[in-house]
Amino acid sequence: MTERPHPGVPPQRSPMAELPLETERLFLRPYGEADAPHIVALLDDAVVADFLMVTPLPFVAFDARQMVKAAWRRLTTGRGFDLLVCARDGGPPIGSVGVGLHDEGSRAELGFWIGRKHWGRGYATEAAGRMIEFARGSLRVSRITATAAGDNAGSRRVLDKLGFVEAGRGERTVESSGEVRPVILFELAGVDGR
Repeated sequence: MTERPHPGVPPQRSPMAELPLETERLFLRPYGEADAPHIVALLDDAVVADFLMVTPLPFVAFDARQMVKAAWRRLTTGRGFDLLVCARDGGPPIGSVGVGLHDEGSRAELGFWIGRKHWGRGYATEAAGRMIEFARGSLRVSRITATAAGDNAGSRRVLDKLGFVEAGRGERTVESSGEVRPVILFELAGVDGR
C-alpha cells in the first residue's frame, strides 16, 4: 500500500514540492498569516499603489489578510503561484512575484512588485527570472505574458531584461484612484516558438 504524505505536505511530483524557490540573493516562499503587517508596510504607499493599479489606498491589515488568503487559494487550487520575495540573509518580505495560470495551464501571466525602499537593486529582475524558470520547467507553460502601467518605466525595464516584447496596449482602472490609465501588454519572446 502506498504511504500517503503528511497533511500539508505536497506530493513529490507536485510543483508545490519545489517551494520555496531560491536565487543567489533571494528566497521565494508562500505567503503566511504572520506576513500581513509586513505586506501593509510595503503596499500602503501611494507610488506603489499607483504602479500596481490593483491595490487600494490606504492599504490596511484587512487588505493584507485578504491578499494572503487569495495567494493560498490560488496556490492550493493550482490556479497560480504567488510567492513572497525575501532576502536570503533573513528579514521580512521585500515584495512578491507570481504567475497566474490561464488557458488550462498553458499560459502564465507574470506579476511582481517590490517595496519602494528596495527598488533599484535588481530584486524584481532576479525574482521574476526565477519565477519564469519555474513556470517553464515545473509548470510547463508554453506562453508567458505580463502587463505594466504605461508610465512604470522600472517594470518595463525588468520585463525588457527578461526578454519580454510589447504585444499590445490597453487601459485599466487604478483601484486606488479610479483613474483610467494606459497599460502595455507584454509577451515573453521564444517561449512557444515565436
